[in-house]
Amino acid sequence: MKSINQLIACSFLVATLCACEEPSITTQQPTTATNQSDGGSVRAGLGTIVSNGPSLPGPTIIKQTYVPTNSFFADHQCRTWRITWPAYPVGTNPDLIPTMFSVADGTPYSFNFLNNTQAANTFKTTFNLYHNAKLASVYDMGEEVDHVFGNVNELEQVWFNKSKYSIASVETWVKGRPQLFELKWEQTVDSHTEFENYKKDDLYLFKLVKQKRYGGVRIVSMNPRIIEVYLAEPVK
Repeated sequence: MKSINQLIACSFLVATLCACEEPSITTQQPTTATNQSDGGSVRAGLGTIVSNGPSLPGPTIIKQTYVPTNSFFADHQCRTWRITWPAYPVGTNPDLIPTMFSVADGTPYSFNFLNNTQAANTFKTTFNLYHNAKLASVYDMGEEVDHVFGNVNELEQVWFNKSKYSIASVETWVKGRPQLFELKWEQTVDSHTEFENYKKDDLYLFKLVKQKRYGGVRIVSMNPRIIEVYLAEPVK
């Protein structure tokens, strides 16, 4: 009888544990990159933050990849990021706000982080997004980012055009024909390595010179600051 009671108790425990297991597939949620709240911190490794000062909440980032359903255009895809920054208090140190975006990992980095870590982190950044409401190639951020000077051969060069196309048109490129980012770029001539004082609903096309990639930046909102980045690339 004692053995039977033990068997029943054991079976009940196993059933209870199985009922508590979470499903193996979950819906993708917006993410906040671990290195975005670096504040007055120095990043010790790829996944480690060592704090030595105040930190800031980082932006929420929604990442998606679109591959055209039409097989004729499916050799290219479009990676997208929707970045929503929190409302920082007046007087917040701008060096602590994540702003230098990297298309390599879809992350904006603060000046403080870049200036307190190895130069390789600066080399993988692409352009400024948040600081001073300005789009600017990493080439043009030498006053804020220490590792720019003397390392131009290591940096990506970016050119921007103010788009004459509608947001609806660009949405069709993102979802159905990413190659159009390059084709439409070739039809424009007013290129700059920076644009200042962007505002809500502004839309820009960009060209990554070294990588020979094309994409776009949309200013969705200024308060809260919401910016979308689109990057067309071949499907690997």
